[in-house]
Amino acid sequence: MREIHVVESLVPNDVLGASRQKALDFSRANEAYVKYRTSASGRTKLVFEALKSVNNPKSIHGLYPYRGKISALDARQVLSQLPSSLTLLDPFCGSGTILHEGQKLGMDVIGVDNNPIAYSLSQAKLEQKSREDYIAEVTTLLQAAKWSLEKNCVPAMPEGPARHFHEQSANEVMSVSLFREQMSAYVKGCYYGAIALTARGCNHYRWTSSSVGKNIEPKQYISFYEKLEEKVKKHYAANCGQPTGRVILGDARQLSQLVEPGSVDVVFTSPPYFDALDYTAYYGKIIYEIHEENRLEIKEGLIQRFADYSANMERVLEEINRVTRQDALIIFVVGDKKAKDGTIDGGQFFASLREKQPAYIVERVYSGSQSQIFDTLNRTRRKEQIVVWDKSIGF
Repeated sequence: MREIHVVESLVPNDVLGASRQKALDFSRANEAYVKYRTSASGRTKLVFEALKSVNNPKSIHGLYPYRGKISALDARQVLSQLPSSLTLLDPFCGSGTILHEGQKLGMDVIGVDNNPIAYSLSQAKLEQKSREDYIAEVTTLLQAAKWSLEKNCVPAMPEGPARHFHEQSANEVMSVSLFREQMSAYVKGCYYGAIALTARGCNHYRWTSSSVGKNIEPKQYISFYEKLEEKVKKHYAANCGQPTGRVILGDARQLSQLVEPGSVDVVFTSPPYFDALDYTAYYGKIIYEIHEENRLEIKEGLIQRFADYSANMERVLEEINRVTRQDALIIFVVGDKKAKDGTIDGGQFFASLREKQPAYIVERVYSGSQSQIFDTLNRTRRKEQIVVWDKSIGF
């Protein structure tokens, strides 16, 4: 890997003081540094602020507890520095945070993900209907679900996920599941989020918002009907009047088969963690099992294994090269990885995957995030890097 040197800081001079004469201390929270820079392209350098908080659960991004999602506040801060007329691609769109924030600014957004739940959540955040339309839809939906339950037309929940729910809560989930294929994208996203919230509530809220813990007995009854209706009302934030955007259920390693070559102005993404985070586990596993979908087959189609992570990401970057314009920006938000021999720097790792060096790499540490809480408990200090390639000077 190439050696990365600190050459410039994004924080004010009075914060740096004498440290300008020596290697900067990257362990200080809420400061962002440019670690590395190649020749200037003449473009204005993007500014990546260090945020005191990344949580915003009442927004549309609180729809579902998707693991590892980028902060909406962070996405908005970056995207607001770019022209609103551009075409934006997120090849690992996850729950659609970057897509929604780009659409809000008037960008033509394209999302790709090979995880069906992620695909549905991204669709939910791009759909453009009125709040009244969704309330009317969920009202009609719940009436039909309750009628089906009263008439004993509802199948039992499969044994695996059923152990996480109070019996009545499980029956309510299954009654609504009968109408999943008829739901609008937004209501389906709320439906998935309500399943996660109900499972957590049935276990007395002992689980975290993003991970499933041990089963707590006896189960507490939680009205799934109420949770679904609450979510539909609480998280509504459709970007009506903006470009519709599109989401593709597909593999980022085959981008040029999904997106027109040379059509993308900016790629902005937070790729799958290279510590092999399982995006089909926890609440996702419960949802896949409720609907009797093959979770392991879905997992196999994702970039999950560290052993072939490097080769897979090289393929993705080459596909990005094909679908982007000659002057495109490519922005990757990555993190470091704890390894046996120390820590693998995420910025260095991704920089090493291309022959041309990035325009710059920024490093920062968050505070006020769930990750920092876990890192404190585990006595680790994880950092985040933003790798920026500017194709006008090479990729």
